[in-house]
Amino acid sequence: MVSRTYNGWLRDRRWLAFSLFSLLLACAQLWAAPAWAAVSAQLSAQNIDELETVRLTIKITETRQSQTLDLSELEQDFHVLNTNTISQSRFLNGRGHSWVDYQITLQPKRTGTITIPSIEVSGERTPTLELRVRPLSTQTRQLIDELVFFENEVSNTSVYVQSQLILTRRLFYSQGVQLYSDLPGAPEIQDAVVLTLGETRSGSTERDGRAYGVVEQQYAVFPERSGSFTIPSINITASVRLVEGDRVSRKGVRVGTEDVTIDVLPVPAAYPADKPWLPAEKVTLFDVVNPELSTYQVGDTLSHELLIHVEGNIGTIAPPLGLNASDDYFRVYPQAPEIQDDTAGGTVKGSRLQTHSLVPLNPGNLALPATELVWWDTVNQQVRVSSTRPRTLRVEGEAVQPAATDPQQQPASQTGNAETMGSDGEFDVRSSLPYVLGVAAFVLLVALAWGLRLWLPNIEAIAARRSRRAVHSQHGGVGAPAKRAAHKALTDAFTAKDNKRIHQHLSAYLSLCYNMPAHQALQKFRQQSQDVDAAVSALHANVYGQGSELTQPERACLEQAVRKQVNPRPTRKVAAALPELYPQTS
Repeated sequence: MVSRTYNGWLRDRRWLAFSLFSLLLACAQLWAAPAWAAVSAQLSAQNIDELETVRLTIKITETRQSQTLDLSELEQDFHVLNTNTISQSRFLNGRGHSWVDYQITLQPKRTGTITIPSIEVSGERTPTLELRVRPLSTQTRQLIDELVFFENEVSNTSVYVQSQLILTRRLFYSQGVQLYSDLPGAPEIQDAVVLTLGETRSGSTERDGRAYGVVEQQYAVFPERSGSFTIPSINITASVRLVEGDRVSRKGVRVGTEDVTIDVLPVPAAYPADKPWLPAEKVTLFDVVNPELSTYQVGDTLSHELLIHVEGNIGTIAPPLGLNASDDYFRVYPQAPEIQDDTAGGTVKGSRLQTHSLVPLNPGNLALPATELVWWDTVNQQVRVSSTRPRTLRVEGEAVQPAATDPQQQPASQTGNAETMGSDGEFDVRSSLPYVLGVAAFVLLVALAWGLRLWLPNIEAIAARRSRRAVHSQHGGVGAPAKRAAHKALTDAFTAKDNKRIHQHLSAYLSLCYNMPAHQALQKFRQQSQDVDAAVSALHANVYGQGSELTQPERACLEQAVRKQVNPRPTRKVAAALPELYPQTS
């Protein structure tokens, strides 16, 4: 009895030990399951027609971690249209299972037998697969090409460097065609500037008796180097409805354009080497003087605006043009140019607006010569010159500074006396010479006698006036009228809190105060203090669109610094002590 009990107890102990061992082994297998992950791949079909798509499914078992696959090896023979990643898991008989599916939609680029290469996933590689692609019949291919197609049009196959090339894309599609993707945007071309012209236009047309919808895009291309460049091809996907006998089917198609190569010509030899290169369809110059008055006063602040309008190129291609005003009669202060581009139409229209502030220094008929600009006509392939008309400004008032030349002898203000002109407009020297010589001799004698009478008794007065002029030149700059006008304009700008006008009139006023060019005067003005320097920097940043609005403390700092220029505090000289009237003696 004791022996049976012992044997039963021993069998129970063995069974319990075996059960515990099996449980531990099962747990170890479950824990080590991710290390046994397997990779598989399969195709949704082994045989497809040209233009059809196939789905490649790659499965990784015993994992939930997805990753980005390297599909570059597929792109040689396929268009990779889409990739979806699905992670799943489930429990069966108390055991967990998980896997990740990668579903890749492919469209073959060619017909025949295509090998799908092995792809690496999680350190494992998928098996290679084969896909057979049947070609379409010639009739079906022609029908598809008539249902949806692209047209590329360029304005020319060769252009000059930095000149405009117009690229037009048109997509034609008939009824029953569904577009699966939007048209690509502007092409990316190395060493070229590409601008979009207008918006994408949609419409309809008829060709060969078939109605089509049309989507059109236009771009302006400006090559920056001579040689050649390539406009890259584009592709979109669509679906077409085909009727073959009694069978109606829908096939996915990929429609694209071809690469286009353009030759870029260098600057032609006929173009002047000393002029900046400006290719365009048309260049026009416009100028205006504000305010437009019949008579101006010495010291007035005028504004001369010159607009360079370029058709067939961007505004930055237009070079800066100076204002050829005589330094004897004008102070000229240039402002920052304004450059704009208009791309709303079928060609680029650029513009450059140059503004100069003018301060007349002397009375008379003051000339503003014509401004000329050389450019290359890309339509007629020749050099052209555009120019403004010369202007003459009538100025009255007291001269600010003596002029070195006679304003009447400037090219823009030459006038002729009708009585001394011949019938052809030329001066008749032979008929008028005796009369002119007699009048000149008489005037010279009278002037000499009158001058001696006035000059000899007033030598001291003349010397005193010269002394006052010298002192005025040292302390007053170019003269009171011009300074008063410039100061008033600056004060009005401060009152209006117009930063652009403050910037314009501050430079003009300081130039008159310091009797030096505007940029040097402004630099000297900034050296007064750190606050003034910071306020001028803030003003520059605001005017040129790089900073926020000028604060009230900054504007007040500028006004206070300007007032110091109007009423500078004279330096008082301490007089030497007088000797004692009655010296003390010891």
